[in-house]
Amino acid sequence: MDYVEYLRSILPTEPRALIVDDSTPTRHIVRSTLESFGFEVSEAKNGADALAKLEDNIKQYDIILSDISMPKMDGFELCYRVNQATWYDNTPFVLVSTHSDARNVMQGLKLGADDFLPKPFDDQAIAQVVGRVIAVSA
Repeated sequence: MDYVEYLRSILPTEPRALIVDDSTPTRHIVRSTLESFGFEVSEAKNGADALAKLEDNIKQYDIILSDISMPKMDGFELCYRVNQATWYDNTPFVLVSTHSDARNVMQGLKLGADDFLPKPFDDQAIAQVVGRVIAVSA
């Protein structure tokens, strides 16, 4: 079984994802990929926009994928704030970045990220990371 098949086999009914990235093309690529796996997808263009969506509807997402480098509020700050919030329900949080050096990965994990997805990525890489964090949170 490949990663995409595995992911589809463990997804909850009507899975929902939040993609946070200031790059419109990247959001569209990740959206298309997640939708092909069966997710309903919402988007935010930065951490501040995402935090506002999450404060209103945190329980509606099965996973959050956030870029690190964004204006207004970066992915590290978003991850930290989400993990410190009293309303947070342990929704898996994945940081996504072209800066996948050990320092950034460790920083993200310290702030509460569940995993790290380095750019560039393909459908199999997304499926592998998303499947891993959803399986652990189930």
